[in-house]
Amino acid sequence: MLRLTDLALARGARVLYRNVSLIAPPGERIGLVGANGSGKSSLFAAILRELAPEAGSLEAPKPERIAHVAQDIEAADESALDYVLAGHAPLMAARAELQTALAGHDDLALAHAHAALAELNEGAIVAQAKAVMHGLGFAERDAPRRVSEFSGGWRNRLALARALLRPADLLLLDEPTNHLDLDSVIWLEAWLRRQDATVLLISHDREFLDRCATAIWHVADGTIRRYAGNYSAFESAWIEQQRQQDAAAKAYERTAAHLQRFVDRFRAKATKARQAQSRIKMLERLQAVEPMRARREWRFEFLEPRKLPERLIDAEDLRLAYPTADGERTILDGVKFLVRSGDRIGILGVNGAGKSTLVKAIAGELDPAAGELRRGAGLAIGYFAQHQLDQLRPDESSLQHLRRLAPDAREQELRDFLGTYRFSGEMATNPVGPMSGGEKARCALALLAWRRPNLLVLDEPTNHLDMETREALTVALSSFEGALLLVSHDRHLLRATVDQLWLVHDGRLASFDGDLDDYAALVLASRRERAECAADDQGPNRREVRKQEAQERQRLAAARKPLQTRLAKLEGEIARISDALRELDARLADPDFYHSGQPDEVAATLKQRGELAQQLESLESRWLELTEQIESIA
Repeated sequence: MLRLTDLALARGARVLYRNVSLIAPPGERIGLVGANGSGKSSLFAAILRELAPEAGSLEAPKPERIAHVAQDIEAADESALDYVLAGHAPLMAARAELQTALAGHDDLALAHAHAALAELNEGAIVAQAKAVMHGLGFAERDAPRRVSEFSGGWRNRLALARALLRPADLLLLDEPTNHLDLDSVIWLEAWLRRQDATVLLISHDREFLDRCATAIWHVADGTIRRYAGNYSAFESAWIEQQRQQDAAAKAYERTAAHLQRFVDRFRAKATKARQAQSRIKMLERLQAVEPMRARREWRFEFLEPRKLPERLIDAEDLRLAYPTADGERTILDGVKFLVRSGDRIGILGVNGAGKSTLVKAIAGELDPAAGELRRGAGLAIGYFAQHQLDQLRPDESSLQHLRRLAPDAREQELRDFLGTYRFSGEMATNPVGPMSGGEKARCALALLAWRRPNLLVLDEPTNHLDMETREALTVALSSFEGALLLVSHDRHLLRATVDQLWLVHDGRLASFDGDLDDYAALVLASRRERAECAADDQGPNRREVRKQEAQERQRLAAARKPLQTRLAKLEGEIARISDALRELDARLADPDFYHSGQPDEVAATLKQRGELAQQLESLESRWLELTEQIESIA
């Protein structure tokens, strides 16, 4: 269990939040959301005991029962499979015990070590490691490869696989989908829903949060608040809360203005002095309600294309390949397509199927090995891929980059344009090198938009972007007048911006006659089928083990069921009382309620709130007892 009690965290001299009291029960999947710099990663650091609280306390599982993804992965010489297995601490301890026994020629210790490995079921753990790696996009042939042979993005996947394999009570995930393709994201969602550990995850992928999270912790205004449900439920509740806060602020302003006018008018008159003083005290007692900060919704747009030809690009019998030492390796063959003005196409496929190869060829960065790729007259492509960020000159500013594209434009015109991408004032003249990944991505998008393309080719544009920037990009693409080809693991972006899907599979390109939900079902069914075939290939002994494991799961489920039924009923009561308390708090926060001329109603409301608060405290104590009983059944 994770428990925060009156917690305060600070970074340097800046206090991130104070008086935070929250509980994360076993099995709850919590989305941690908030603006960049609000303190989400700092909470992770505090849980991992890398950052000491300023005040309060933080109770978390022991470090060996917390799984998290390492930020820096050394280019180790061990195999990918061994690197992932190293995350399973009990297995590593048993293997180390075996090596010690072998080196010491201690038969008793050797027998004990073999018994420990048998109890752990080493074969099942290795199979699970391979299944996790496969789910994250690794092929069978990748298992023996050295970690040092993989690129940075694939090393991040290995680190995620290692964390997922670790037996843990608490799993911390910081942007786990950033380096994944859509197939791996779909698998990860299914995996997270099946496991029993408490999960605390930071993500800017709203659909991922909608499908995984059962609660949201929102970091804002110097505190962390809990909201039941997924991200969409949180967003609705938060907007309503802000609306009520705005209404309370307006009511306060009206009452305060009325009292202030009375004070200003009569405080100098002796006959009215007492009344004026009473109004002053009343004014001091009134609680100022901070009005809803009208979040200036940030928006940008892709400029209207200079030309919009009907036929933009088409291909016939296209073959795409990369040179190798033995000749060339064909990635896609027999590719045929046509892109017209106004087409909005999402490209699906597993990692390594050839999606990026296809868009590179369309963007002109890869010459076809065979076939025809015809570009229409007036075609202007705007291509965005992750390597675009690496091509930015680190010592130059965003203004200098844009100046190179438009040497004859007025500086104020360039600054105004960059301002729509949040590069205003000094930000426009700061060097790109120290910028965050999200800021560099915005800079690359600004440079792309300035060229006014009529075909946007975007390969994973949302990596490194926060929630607000993703929403701005979604709106910009939705209103773009040209054609769009989009590769993305962000299903919210795909749903909002494309109306047809292409599938890259088995070296071919074809239209996909379904939606993203159909594709997700296809991915999960395909993975299940392959897993079952692999298990059956291990023979009858493996099938017997699976049968015994299933029987054990059924036994534990039967023992937990009555407790879980009571827990569900209790959670319903807690939710009902929490809703009632919120309604009472909203009424008590309204100054007009105190001046309605019904003091008995105010007293009754205060009494009711106190009684409900006591009931809630009692229910939460019973809830803790039940969760501990359920947790003890293993």
